[in-house]
Amino acid sequence: MGVRSVAESQLRDRVATEAAVPAGATTARIESFPFLGRLLTSGTVAHIRVAAADITVEGLTFARVAVDLEEVTLDRDRLLAERKVVLSDLERGTAVAEVTQEDLSERLGVTVTLEAGRARVRVAGQTVTATASVTNNTLRLSVAGLSVPALRIPRLPLLPCVADAEILPGLIRLTCSVDEVPAELVGRPLDEVKL
Repeated sequence: MGVRSVAESQLRDRVATEAAVPAGATTARIESFPFLGRLLTSGTVAHIRVAAADITVEGLTFARVAVDLEEVTLDRDRLLAERKVVLSDLERGTAVAEVTQEDLSERLGVTVTLEAGRARVRVAGQTVTATASVTNNTLRLSVAGLSVPALRIPRLPLLPCVADAEILPGLIRLTCSVDEVPAELVGRPLDEVKL
């Protein structure tokens, strides 16, 4: 198995373990050209993308949680000698979590319909337009004159930052900028992986 495949496999396994997701629900992809040459000369890779599907935290299911990391520094000695992936730094990154209208409806106890840029909520027999916002890790659907429960966003694997909300057809996407490698991907020094 090549060095890149070993690294991708370890990243997938870390997320699956940390997020307790169903088998096969995680992906990891390292994009860097030339991979080995760049790793040997600078100890970096251009891009790492890791994602997990169907993560349930505190009763709320997220259809997808993903992180894209750019210019990632790896411990090349450990990777080449021990086949152990240890990520130490990055230039920038973006984390994303998506929750569907069905999961929101179930959790909030009201029917939520999500369209591009807006939400509709059925409360007290009326369907009304709502806006979505995230403040202090709490998702709020605001409806003039009606009360809709707020939803606290739990701490999610791969989403180590406070997110902004965007309403898309069928889902709400939470996005934030990442300036450190998420803890689930670092690779603890004592967490040796046997190959």
